[in-house]
Amino acid sequence: MVKKFDFLVIGSGIAGMSFALKVAHKGKVALICKSGLEEANTYFAQGGVASVTNLLVDNFDKHIEDTMIAGDWISDRAAVEKVVREAPAQIEALINWGVEFDKNEEGEFDLHREGGHSEFRILHHKDNTGAEIQDSLIKAVQRHPNITVIENHFAVEILTQHHLGVTVTRQTPDIKCYGAYILDPKTGR
Repeated sequence: MVKKFDFLVIGSGIAGMSFALKVAHKGKVALICKSGLEEANTYFAQGGVASVTNLLVDNFDKHIEDTMIAGDWISDRAAVEKVVREAPAQIEALINWGVEFDKNEEGEFDLHREGGHSEFRILHHKDNTGAEIQDSLIKAVQRHPNITVIENHFAVEILTQHHLGVTVTRQTPDIKCYGAYILDPKTGR
């Protein structure tokens, strides 16, 4: 049976669910998960999420420097800069999808300072931030009319130009994905 979607997302962790939510306004999305939506490692993450949120005492350069130091200077600086600078927008997206980070009596984020961070920039939800993020994303995915969740199925093979007789390697530029063979282990189809 052939099913057609505009986007194919294989994997239902935080990355898969957030990508599905980000593109669902552009078309129909198939979200393939090898088990259920609830079964992902995100759920067990107890810590928080680092982001520059208080520009009165913190800034991106400090966060980038802290991250480079904590990574013993072997981290890809361009990747660190991208993640740090885009973190506030990603936090906003999480909040828009229903994630509730702890706040203090003034209604501001209850920020923590952990690990190699020189400033208070860790957002959290009690001691179960991962569970809060995962549960909120699951609810947002389930509410979205353009997202079809296909649980307990396995991606067996990604369909690329190789299936059209073209030799494809990791170095092949512009590899295109036309779809995937998805296996339902219950039926063997």
